[in-house]
Amino acid sequence: MSRTIVFLSPMCLLDTRSGAAHTLRTLLIWLAEAGWHAYSISASLFDGNYEFAMATAVGEKLANPDHQGKFLQYTAAGVQHNILYTQSTIQKNLTTHEAKQLLVKANELLSAWQPDIVIGFGGSLLSKKLWEIARKYSRKLVFYLANASYEDSEVFEPFDHIICPSNFLRDLYRQRLGIQPEIFRNAIIEANAYAPREDVFPTNNIHLRKQGFITFINPSPRKGVTLALVLIQLAYQQRPDLTFLCLEGTITKEMWQRNDVHIAEMPNVWWLPNQRDMRRVYQRTSILLFPSFWPEASGRAVLEAQLGGIPVLATRNGGIPEQLNGGGFLFDVPAGCDETYLKIPPYEAVQPWFNTICRLMDDDQAYTEAVERATKAAEPFQPQQRKQEFLKRMEELAKSE
Repeated sequence: MSRTIVFLSPMCLLDTRSGAAHTLRTLLIWLAEAGWHAYSISASLFDGNYEFAMATAVGEKLANPDHQGKFLQYTAAGVQHNILYTQSTIQKNLTTHEAKQLLVKANELLSAWQPDIVIGFGGSLLSKKLWEIARKYSRKLVFYLANASYEDSEVFEPFDHIICPSNFLRDLYRQRLGIQPEIFRNAIIEANAYAPREDVFPTNNIHLRKQGFITFINPSPRKGVTLALVLIQLAYQQRPDLTFLCLEGTITKEMWQRNDVHIAEMPNVWWLPNQRDMRRVYQRTSILLFPSFWPEASGRAVLEAQLGGIPVLATRNGGIPEQLNGGGFLFDVPAGCDETYLKIPPYEAVQPWFNTICRLMDDDQAYTEAVERATKAAEPFQPQQRKQEFLKRMEELAKSE
Protein backbone atom coordinates (compact mmCIF):
# COMPACT_ATOMS: atom_id res chain seq x y z
CA MET A 1 0.00 0.00 0.00
CA SER A 2 1.43 3.36 -1.06
CA ARG A 3 2.00 6.05 1.52
CA THR A 4 0.91 9.66 1.11
CA ILE A 5 2.71 12.89 1.96
CA VAL A 6 1.31 16.41 1.59
CA PHE A 7 3.09 19.76 1.71
CA LEU A 8 0.72 22.30 3.30
CA SER A 9 1.31 26.04 3.53
CA PRO A 10 -0.03 29.37 2.28
CA MET A 11 3.35 29.68 0.50
CA CYS A 12 3.85 27.95 -2.84
CA LEU A 13 6.18 24.96 -3.02
CA LEU A 14 7.24 25.98 -6.54
CA ASP A 15 8.93 29.15 -5.25
CA THR A 16 12.43 29.45 -6.77
CA ARG A 17 13.28 32.31 -4.37
CA SER A 18 12.77 30.19 -1.25
CA GLY A 19 15.42 27.79 -0.01
CA ALA A 20 12.89 26.10 2.28
CA ALA A 21 10.50 25.49 -0.62
CA HIS A 22 13.36 24.17 -2.72
CA THR A 23 14.39 21.70 -0.02
CA LEU A 24 10.88 20.36 0.58
CA ARG A 25 10.20 20.20 -3.15
CA THR A 26 13.28 17.98 -3.45
CA LEU A 27 12.09 15.74 -0.63
CA LEU A 28 8.62 15.28 -2.15
CA ILE A 29 10.16 14.43 -5.53
CA TRP A 30 12.28 11.74 -3.88
CA LEU A 31 9.26 10.27 -2.15
CA ALA A 32 7.26 10.29 -5.39
CA GLU A 33 10.12 8.42 -7.09
CA ALA A 34 10.00 5.88 -4.25
CA GLY A 35 6.31 5.20 -4.89
CA TRP A 36 4.65 7.58 -2.42
CA HIS A 37 1.67 9.72 -3.40
CA ALA A 38 3.06 13.26 -3.11
CA TYR A 39 0.93 16.41 -3.13
CA SER A 40 1.12 20.08 -2.24
CA ILE A 41 -1.69 22.42 -1.17
CA SER A 42 -0.94 26.15 -1.17
CA ALA A 43 -1.81 29.57 -2.48
CA SER A 44 0.24 31.19 -5.25
CA LEU A 45 2.28 33.15 -2.71
CA PHE A 46 6.03 33.57 -3.16
CA ASP A 47 8.90 35.13 -1.20
CA GLY A 48 9.73 38.77 -1.88
CA ASN A 49 7.97 42.09 -2.18
CA TYR A 50 7.39 42.07 -5.91
CA GLU A 51 5.13 39.98 -8.09
CA PHE A 52 6.33 36.56 -9.17
CA ALA A 53 5.75 35.56 -12.81
CA MET A 54 3.34 32.64 -12.42
CA ALA A 55 4.10 31.39 -15.92
CA THR A 56 7.62 30.48 -14.79
CA ALA A 57 6.11 28.23 -12.12
CA VAL A 58 3.19 26.54 -13.89
CA GLY A 59 3.44 27.51 -17.57
CA GLU A 60 1.62 30.07 -19.70
CA LYS A 61 -1.62 28.11 -20.06
CA LEU A 62 -2.33 27.68 -16.35
CA ALA A 63 -1.02 31.17 -15.53
CA ASN A 64 -3.77 32.80 -17.61
CA PRO A 65 -5.22 35.64 -15.45
CA ASP A 66 -8.70 34.27 -16.19
CA HIS A 67 -7.84 31.42 -13.79
CA GLN A 68 -7.35 33.72 -10.80
CA GLY A 69 -9.59 32.73 -7.92
CA LYS A 70 -9.50 29.08 -8.99
CA PHE A 71 -7.39 26.12 -7.92
CA LEU A 72 -4.74 25.06 -10.40
CA GLN A 73 -3.63 21.44 -10.58
CA TYR A 74 -0.09 21.12 -11.87
CA THR A 75 2.03 17.97 -11.80
CA ALA A 76 5.83 18.12 -11.95
CA ALA A 77 8.33 15.31 -11.28
CA GLY A 78 5.59 13.12 -9.86
CA VAL A 79 4.30 15.70 -7.37
CA GLN A 80 0.75 17.03 -7.80
CA HIS A 81 0.54 20.71 -6.84
CA ASN A 82 -2.87 22.15 -5.92
CA ILE A 83 -2.48 25.93 -5.97
CA LEU A 84 -5.04 28.65 -5.30
CA TYR A 85 -4.29 31.24 -7.99
CA THR A 86 -4.47 34.46 -5.99
CA GLN A 87 -4.75 38.03 -7.28
CA SER A 88 -1.24 38.76 -6.01
CA THR A 89 1.80 36.57 -5.34
CA ILE A 90 2.82 38.80 -2.40
CA GLN A 91 1.83 37.34 0.96
CA LYS A 92 0.58 40.57 2.54
CA ASN A 93 -1.89 41.04 -0.34
CA LEU A 94 -3.79 37.80 0.32
CA THR A 95 -7.49 38.58 0.77
CA THR A 96 -9.79 37.19 3.46
CA HIS A 97 -11.87 35.50 0.77
CA GLU A 98 -8.79 33.80 -0.68
CA ALA A 99 -7.70 32.60 2.77
CA LYS A 100 -11.14 31.03 3.30
CA GLN A 101 -10.94 29.36 -0.12
CA LEU A 102 -7.61 27.80 0.82
CA LEU A 103 -8.93 26.50 4.13
CA VAL A 104 -12.02 24.94 2.53
CA LYS A 105 -9.97 23.26 -0.20
CA ALA A 106 -7.37 21.99 2.27
CA ASN A 107 -10.12 20.39 4.35
CA GLU A 108 -11.65 18.78 1.26
CA LEU A 109 -8.38 17.35 -0.09
CA LEU A 110 -6.90 16.20 3.22
CA SER A 111 -10.18 14.51 4.12
CA ALA A 112 -10.03 12.60 0.84
CA TRP A 113 -6.33 11.71 0.99
CA GLN A 114 -5.96 10.87 4.72
CA PRO A 115 -2.17 11.37 4.43
CA ASP A 116 0.50 9.57 6.43
CA ILE A 117 2.52 12.79 6.74
CA VAL A 118 1.73 16.48 6.31
CA ILE A 119 4.81 18.69 6.19
CA GLY A 120 5.14 22.47 5.97
CA PHE A 121 6.40 25.69 7.50
CA GLY A 122 5.14 29.11 8.57
CA GLY A 123 3.78 30.75 11.70
CA SER A 124 1.00 32.99 10.37
CA LEU A 125 -2.58 32.78 11.63
CA LEU A 126 -3.59 31.18 8.34
CA SER A 127 -0.83 28.60 8.72
CA LYS A 128 -2.09 27.72 12.19
CA LYS A 129 -5.61 27.21 10.86
CA LEU A 130 -4.23 24.92 8.16
CA TRP A 131 -2.38 22.86 10.79
CA GLU A 132 -5.64 22.48 12.74
CA ILE A 133 -7.25 20.98 9.66
CA ALA A 134 -4.25 18.75 8.96
CA ARG A 135 -4.29 17.46 12.51
CA LYS A 136 -7.75 15.96 11.89
CA TYR A 137 -6.71 13.90 8.88
CA SER A 138 -2.96 13.26 9.02
CA ARG A 139 -1.19 10.55 11.03
CA LYS A 140 1.94 12.71 11.47
CA LEU A 141 2.53 16.46 11.30
CA VAL A 142 6.09 17.58 10.50
CA PHE A 143 7.35 21.18 10.70
CA TYR A 144 10.32 22.23 8.57
CA LEU A 145 12.21 24.83 10.61
CA ALA A 146 14.33 26.82 8.16
CA ASN A 147 15.18 30.12 9.87
CA ALA A 148 15.95 31.70 13.24
CA SER A 149 12.97 34.08 13.40
CA TYR A 150 10.41 32.13 15.47
CA GLU A 151 9.89 33.46 19.01
CA ASP A 152 6.74 31.61 20.14
CA SER A 153 6.77 27.92 21.06
CA GLU A 154 3.00 27.78 20.46
CA VAL A 155 3.70 27.62 16.71
CA PHE A 156 5.18 24.14 17.14
CA GLU A 157 2.64 22.61 19.54
CA PRO A 158 0.51 20.81 16.89
CA PHE A 159 3.50 18.98 15.43
CA ASP A 160 4.75 15.46 16.06
CA HIS A 161 8.20 16.20 14.65
CA ILE A 162 10.29 19.27 13.88
CA ILE A 163 13.18 19.07 11.43
CA CYS A 164 15.88 21.63 10.65
CA PRO A 165 19.05 21.75 8.50
CA SER A 166 21.82 22.49 11.05
CA ASN A 167 23.16 21.96 14.55
CA PHE A 168 23.20 25.74 14.89
CA LEU A 169 19.44 26.02 14.40
CA ARG A 170 18.69 23.00 16.58
CA ASP A 171 20.76 24.37 19.47
CA LEU A 172 19.32 27.87 19.10
CA TYR A 173 15.73 26.63 19.43
CA ARG A 174 16.53 24.22 22.23
CA GLN A 175 17.79 27.18 24.22
CA ARG A 176 15.20 29.73 23.07
CA LEU A 177 11.97 27.71 23.11
CA GLY A 178 12.82 24.36 24.66
CA ILE A 179 11.89 22.41 21.51
CA GLN A 180 13.90 19.46 20.15
CA PRO A 181 14.31 19.67 16.36
CA GLU A 182 15.84 16.77 14.44
CA ILE A 183 18.56 17.56 11.90
CA PHE A 184 17.85 16.90 8.23
CA ARG A 185 20.72 18.28 6.16
CA ASN A 186 20.01 20.25 3.00
CA ALA A 187 19.27 18.19 -0.07
CA ILE A 188 19.42 19.01 -3.75
CA ILE A 189 18.13 16.89 -6.60
CA GLU A 190 16.76 19.15 -9.32
CA ALA A 191 19.18 19.22 -12.23
CA ASN A 192 18.65 22.95 -12.73
CA ALA A 193 19.71 23.81 -9.14
CA TYR A 194 23.45 23.29 -9.48
CA ALA A 195 26.17 22.28 -11.91
CA PRO A 196 28.38 19.24 -11.15
CA ARG A 197 32.10 19.93 -11.13
CA GLU A 198 32.72 18.51 -14.60
CA ASP A 199 30.29 21.10 -16.01
CA VAL A 200 31.74 24.12 -14.15
CA PHE A 201 34.18 25.76 -16.54
CA PRO A 202 36.53 27.37 -13.96
CA THR A 203 36.77 24.35 -11.63
CA ASN A 204 37.09 21.87 -14.50
CA ASN A 205 39.82 24.01 -16.12
CA ILE A 206 41.37 26.45 -13.65
CA HIS A 207 42.91 28.49 -16.46
CA LEU A 208 39.39 29.69 -17.31
CA ARG A 209 38.73 31.11 -13.84
CA LYS A 210 39.59 34.73 -14.73
CA GLN A 211 36.92 34.55 -17.42
CA GLY A 212 34.38 33.39 -14.84
CA PHE A 213 32.31 35.40 -12.39
CA ILE A 214 32.55 36.21 -8.72
CA THR A 215 28.90 35.49 -7.99
CA PHE A 216 26.63 37.00 -5.32
CA ILE A 217 23.13 35.52 -5.06
CA ASN A 218 20.13 37.46 -3.73
CA PRO A 219 21.61 40.91 -3.02
CA SER A 220 19.61 42.11 -0.01
CA PRO A 221 20.38 43.85 3.29
CA ARG A 222 20.46 40.74 5.44
CA LYS A 223 22.45 38.83 2.82
CA GLY A 224 25.29 41.36 3.10
CA VAL A 225 24.72 43.62 0.12
CA THR A 226 26.65 46.51 1.71
CA LEU A 227 29.76 44.35 2.12
CA ALA A 228 29.44 43.19 -1.47
CA LEU A 229 29.07 46.79 -2.63
CA VAL A 230 32.27 47.88 -0.86
CA LEU A 231 34.07 44.81 -2.25
CA ILE A 232 32.90 45.56 -5.79
CA GLN A 233 34.03 49.18 -5.48
CA LEU A 234 37.42 48.09 -4.14
CA ALA A 235 37.85 45.61 -6.98
CA TYR A 236 36.90 48.22 -9.59
CA GLN A 237 39.60 50.54 -8.26
CA GLN A 238 42.35 47.94 -7.94
CA ARG A 239 41.35 44.95 -10.10
CA PRO A 240 39.08 46.09 -12.93
CA ASP A 241 39.78 42.77 -14.67
CA LEU A 242 37.52 40.96 -12.17
CA THR A 243 33.82 40.66 -13.01
CA PHE A 244 31.02 40.20 -10.48
CA LEU A 245 27.66 38.59 -11.18
CA CYS A 246 24.72 39.65 -8.99
CA LEU A 247 21.69 37.40 -9.23
CA GLU A 248 18.42 39.05 -8.25
CA GLY A 249 16.43 37.45 -5.45
CA THR A 250 13.82 39.06 -3.23
CA ILE A 251 14.78 42.65 -4.20
CA THR A 252 14.83 43.83 -7.81
CA LYS A 253 17.31 46.14 -9.48
CA GLU A 254 14.60 48.80 -9.76
CA MET A 255 13.88 48.62 -6.03
CA TRP A 256 17.57 49.21 -5.29
CA GLN A 257 17.64 52.15 -7.70
CA ARG A 258 14.64 53.76 -6.00
CA ASN A 259 16.58 53.56 -2.73
CA ASP A 260 19.65 55.19 -4.31
CA VAL A 261 21.73 52.00 -4.26
CA HIS A 262 23.28 51.57 -7.70
CA ILE A 263 25.12 48.29 -7.40
CA ALA A 264 23.65 47.08 -10.70
CA GLU A 265 25.18 50.05 -12.54
CA MET A 266 28.74 49.35 -11.43
CA PRO A 267 30.95 48.82 -14.53
CA ASN A 268 32.34 45.53 -13.20
CA VAL A 269 28.91 44.03 -12.39
CA TRP A 270 26.60 41.89 -14.47
CA TRP A 271 23.09 41.87 -13.00
CA LEU A 272 20.64 39.07 -13.77
CA PRO A 273 16.98 38.66 -12.76
CA ASN A 274 15.93 35.65 -10.71
CA GLN A 275 16.77 32.46 -12.60
CA ARG A 276 14.78 29.25 -12.67
CA ASP A 277 17.78 27.39 -14.11
CA MET A 278 20.86 27.92 -11.93
CA ARG A 279 23.13 25.58 -13.89
CA ARG A 280 24.29 28.27 -16.28
CA VAL A 281 25.06 30.60 -13.39
CA TYR A 282 27.21 28.06 -11.58
CA GLN A 283 28.85 26.85 -14.80
CA ARG A 284 30.39 30.31 -15.16
CA THR A 285 31.14 30.97 -11.49
CA SER A 286 34.75 30.97 -10.28
CA ILE A 287 34.02 32.09 -6.70
CA LEU A 288 30.78 32.37 -4.72
CA LEU A 289 30.28 35.19 -2.21
CA PHE A 290 28.06 34.48 0.80
CA PRO A 291 28.51 37.51 3.11
CA SER A 292 25.30 37.05 5.10
CA PHE A 293 24.74 39.35 8.09
CA TRP A 294 21.84 37.42 9.59
CA PRO A 295 21.95 34.01 11.33
CA GLU A 296 21.56 31.69 8.36
CA ALA A 297 20.08 28.28 9.05
CA SER A 298 22.70 26.72 6.80
CA GLY A 299 23.17 28.51 3.48
CA ARG A 300 21.76 26.54 0.59
CA ALA A 301 23.82 28.34 -2.07
CA VAL A 302 26.98 27.23 -0.24
CA LEU A 303 26.01 23.61 -0.89
CA GLU A 304 25.03 24.29 -4.50
CA ALA A 305 28.41 25.91 -5.17
CA GLN A 306 30.52 23.27 -3.42
CA LEU A 307 28.77 20.46 -5.31
CA GLY A 308 30.44 22.04 -8.34
CA GLY A 309 33.79 22.48 -6.59
CA ILE A 310 33.35 26.26 -6.47
CA PRO A 311 35.28 28.00 -3.65
CA VAL A 312 33.02 29.97 -1.29
CA LEU A 313 33.86 33.12 0.69
CA ALA A 314 31.39 33.48 3.56
CA THR A 315 30.73 35.04 6.93
CA ARG A 316 31.31 33.08 10.12
CA ASN A 317 27.64 33.24 11.02
CA GLY A 318 24.79 30.90 11.98
CA GLY A 319 24.91 27.52 10.26
CA ILE A 320 27.24 28.64 7.47
CA PRO A 321 30.42 27.07 8.92
CA GLU A 322 28.60 23.73 9.21
CA GLN A 323 27.42 23.94 5.62
CA LEU A 324 30.96 24.73 4.44
CA ASN A 325 32.07 21.55 6.21
CA GLY A 326 35.77 22.40 5.96
CA GLY A 327 35.56 23.98 2.52
CA GLY A 328 35.67 27.67 1.63
CA PHE A 329 36.93 30.67 3.55
CA LEU A 330 35.31 32.25 6.61
CA PHE A 331 35.36 35.90 7.72
CA ASP A 332 33.84 37.64 10.72
CA VAL A 333 30.70 39.73 10.22
CA PRO A 334 31.85 43.39 10.31
CA ALA A 335 31.07 45.11 13.60
CA GLY A 336 27.47 46.32 13.81
CA CYS A 337 26.36 44.76 10.51
CA ASP A 338 24.60 41.90 12.29
CA GLU A 339 22.40 44.47 14.03
CA THR A 340 21.99 47.05 11.25
CA TYR A 341 21.96 45.23 7.93
CA LEU A 342 22.38 48.39 5.83
CA LYS A 343 25.45 49.54 7.77
CA ILE A 344 28.38 50.13 5.40
CA PRO A 345 31.40 48.12 6.58
CA PRO A 346 34.79 49.90 6.53
CA TYR A 347 37.34 49.04 3.86
CA GLU A 348 39.61 47.36 6.40
CA ALA A 349 36.82 44.85 7.17
CA VAL A 350 36.41 44.03 3.48
CA GLN A 351 40.11 43.97 2.56
CA PRO A 352 40.60 40.30 3.65
CA TRP A 353 37.80 39.27 1.28
CA PHE A 354 39.46 41.16 -1.55
CA ASN A 355 42.89 39.73 -0.77
CA THR A 356 41.52 36.18 -0.80
CA ILE A 357 39.79 36.74 -4.14
CA CYS A 358 43.01 38.09 -5.66
CA ARG A 359 45.02 35.13 -4.35
CA LEU A 360 42.53 32.62 -5.74
CA MET A 361 42.44 34.36 -9.11
CA ASP A 362 46.22 34.79 -9.41
CA ASP A 363 47.65 31.65 -7.78
CA ASP A 364 46.96 28.37 -9.60
CA GLN A 365 47.90 26.23 -6.62
CA ALA A 366 45.72 28.22 -4.21
CA TYR A 367 42.71 27.93 -6.51
CA THR A 368 43.28 24.22 -7.14
CA GLU A 369 43.50 23.52 -3.41
CA ALA A 370 40.32 25.53 -2.78
CA VAL A 371 38.47 23.57 -5.47
CA GLU A 372 39.58 20.26 -3.97
CA ARG A 373 38.51 21.34 -0.48
CA ALA A 374 35.09 22.41 -1.78
CA THR A 375 34.65 19.11 -3.60
CA LYS A 376 35.56 17.06 -0.53
CA ALA A 377 33.32 19.19 1.72
CA ALA A 378 30.34 18.46 -0.54
CA GLU A 379 30.75 14.67 -0.46
CA PRO A 380 28.28 14.03 2.42
CA PHE A 381 25.67 16.09 0.55
CA GLN A 382 25.75 14.21 -2.75
CA PRO A 383 22.11 13.77 -3.83
CA GLN A 384 22.05 9.97 -3.91
CA GLN A 385 23.43 9.66 -0.38
CA ARG A 386 21.04 12.25 1.00
CA LYS A 387 18.14 10.58 -0.80
CA GLN A 388 18.66 7.20 0.84
CA GLU A 389 19.01 8.74 4.31
CA PHE A 390 15.85 10.78 3.87
CA LEU A 391 13.70 7.97 2.47
CA LYS A 392 14.66 5.74 5.37
CA ARG A 393 13.75 8.41 7.93
CA MET A 394 10.42 9.29 6.29
CA GLU A 395 9.43 5.64 6.26
CA GLU A 396 10.28 5.43 9.97
CA LEU A 397 8.16 8.51 10.72
CA ALA A 398 5.22 7.14 8.76
CA LYS A 399 5.37 3.83 10.66
CA SER A 400 5.81 5.33 14.12
CA GLU A 401 2.90 5.51 16.54
